[in-house]
Amino acid sequence: MRNVSVADVSSYLAATGWVRQPEGWRGAAVWVHEGDHEILVPGADYLADGPRRLKETLSLLARVEGRSVEDIASDISSPMADVQWYRAPIVPMDGEFGLVDAVTALNSAHAALSAAARAALDGPRPVFDGTAPKAVRDLLARVWIGPIVPSADLLTVRIPLDGENSGDPPLARRTLTLLQRATLLLREASAEVRRTGDISVFDDTVRDGVSADLCVALARFAGTDPGTRFEVGFRWARALPSEVPARTVVFEAETGTLLRRVAHRLRRLHRESASVTGLIGTLFDNGGEDRFRVHVRGEVAIGDGEPRGSIWVRLPDEAAYDVAVEAHRNRTLVRAAGTLKDVNGRRELIATSFHTVVDDRSEES
Repeated sequence: MRNVSVADVSSYLAATGWVRQPEGWRGAAVWVHEGDHEILVPGADYLADGPRRLKETLSLLARVEGRSVEDIASDISSPMADVQWYRAPIVPMDGEFGLVDAVTALNSAHAALSAAARAALDGPRPVFDGTAPKAVRDLLARVWIGPIVPSADLLTVRIPLDGENSGDPPLARRTLTLLQRATLLLREASAEVRRTGDISVFDDTVRDGVSADLCVALARFAGTDPGTRFEVGFRWARALPSEVPARTVVFEAETGTLLRRVAHRLRRLHRESASVTGLIGTLFDNGGEDRFRVHVRGEVAIGDGEPRGSIWVRLPDEAAYDVAVEAHRNRTLVRAAGTLKDVNGRRELIATSFHTVVDDRSEES
């Protein structure tokens, strides 16, 4: 409470639906909420009745919002922090944390943010290997947990938006926006699997930031019981509003087990994935079943394996083949990405994406 200022209280009330009245009362501002509640905010900090007014304000807000006084006070005093929270079997209950659960929950919250931040910074991938970039490590170093209070059953994670120079919007906001979208897609895909049994629906979620790392982190919040549901919530800093609505994502029973299966699948896809950037040396289309293939020489990356210098690429359709013909004629660099497949004893890249690349090297070649 010592960190809560009059200005912060006023900005919080304005952002949460309270309306300031034209007339004050003995120097205090009068705020009303839907005509049923009234709050008096002192005209300045450190007035004699300031602490009493502040306690009254926080108590009323706690009743109106159904949240703890401590949680609301933290929100008021941190206008430039986005908030993520978890309600799950392994988070605090009645203000207490089991040691194993505490370690698991904090590590999982850290892993989920790290996976989302790496996807927001460097682009989505099915698996993130190696040490996180410095910008991600710096972001995680500024995150804090809490408050943990007896009246709440949440693990609250606060991500400051200030103190970084990593773009507009800042990396912290891009991270949490991506994480919210990824959790929504995971929930939708989980519901689809329950209807159809087809786990491959998760494959397309990778381009939106889903990774094996994120799936494992979220799965841990289900606890040791695979049938336990859990929730992930998001709120945006009031000093930096977002056009993306804040959401609460509820994962139904047995989602934890499913997400572990998805993580295993994404790791396998990662091992079987490949991409190539280079020049087309050979075009092949026999007009029959063996169509739309090109041989590309350049920089080939194959999953976790050693790089190669060339590979046959099977293009997705005739339109992509037309692009390849033009690129071959003009000596233009191309990039293809997809999965590996053995075809007639030869390792080929089955492209899911294919496009030309603007690069000065094409002229030099």
